[in-house]
Amino acid sequence: MSLSSRLNCRIDVYGKKDYINALGEDDYIYEKLKSIYAEITPSGGSLLSGEGNTTHADISHKFVIRSNSISNLSNDMYFIFKAQRYDIKYFNPNYKYRDRIEIFCSLIME
Repeated sequence: MSLSSRLNCRIDVYGKKDYINALGEDDYIYEKLKSIYAEITPSGGSLLSGEGNTTHADISHKFVIRSNSISNLSNDMYFIFKAQRYDIKYFNPNYKYRDRIEIFCSLIME
């Protein structure tokens, strides 16, 4: 199956942008950089116990994108897909197919 037919999810990429806040200090905000296509597959999950008899689900997903889609990919970026936020944990180039990058993300439940 070709890569173009597998990239069936349109995601929004958010990254940091520097700005000067009301106090005149250097700060940053997140803003939408672009929309790209990706293949999203769940890659694992776990339940973590918290204080006060609570549990937290940590759900991981793998995003596959074209290597030229995001020129300056970094760990401080995140993706939005269907109103859900996915924070980037780490990413690797695909060594077999050089035209794509595998990005491992955590689903943020709010």
